[in-house]
Amino acid sequence: MSLQKCDKCNTQIKWSKIIKSLFLAYRPIQCNQCGTVHRIRFSSRIIFSLLSVLPLWLLGFIILNQLSLSIFYTFLIMILSGVFLFLLFPFLAKYKSEY
Repeated sequence: MSLQKCDKCNTQIKWSKIIKSLFLAYRPIQCNQCGTVHRIRFSSRIIFSLLSVLPLWLLGFIILNQLSLSIFYTFLIMILSGVFLFLLFPFLAKYKSEY
């Protein structure tokens, strides 16, 4: 599990650029070294969609029913888990170049 590298020059793409791309609806990323444009793969989009919804839904269901925590604490745990998952997304993102 590592950050994406440029297909052309093998330069590692920065974590912050990938996060920015994910926040801005999967915008293409341009390599700082050679200028190659990378677009996110469709499979990565599917994985992000599933990881954004399913784990949080299941976690909320389990916490609320099994641990009998209040709704406030359940939402707090879900939000913190969502932030943690989102911070891991750049390591899971796969891009393809257009050169």
